[in-house]
Amino acid sequence: MSLALDLPLPTPVPSLRVVPAPPCAPPYDDEGGVPLLRLVATPQEPLVLDETPWFTEDRTPTAELPEAKAVSWLLLQGLVEVLAGARPLSQLRLQLSVELYAEIAERLEGGRHDRGGRPEPRSVGRVHTQERPEGVVEACAVVRRAGRLVAVALRLEGHCGRWVCTALEGL
Repeated sequence: MSLALDLPLPTPVPSLRVVPAPPCAPPYDDEGGVPLLRLVATPQEPLVLDETPWFTEDRTPTAELPEAKAVSWLLLQGLVEVLAGARPLSQLRLQLSVELYAEIAERLEGGRHDRGGRPEPRSVGRVHTQERPEGVVEACAVVRRAGRLVAVALRLEGHCGRWVCTALEGL
């Protein structure tokens, strides 16, 4: 007795062949034709940034935000480093309101900042915070700047799931 299976016959595999690759180098300038891109001199206009998309959402409640004390300490340490010239202000852009960012940038452009390199790693002392449930924190700390102790107060507001500093006094 023999079993006959109705299996499909294998289809022939197409043969492979090698073909030359097309040239991939772009045309040179001296080969003629119209260039696709060209540089055009434009008059220098002041850079205007539209900052409205920064904080368009409503305030985030305090319960949905990270610990305010740690954020305040890191922000103050970053600000001390910015004012000492050891860190660019652009690194703190998302942590500062548009108005406060512009105020600090103007202060740095006017040359009103510390000279003398990197500040101490622990320039910010203990931070004291007062939290409110609607997403507002007021914090204060003692900061060492240029060999002096300075009292600093700041206001953090919860926007888009993160703390944003909207007011700063003392630095």
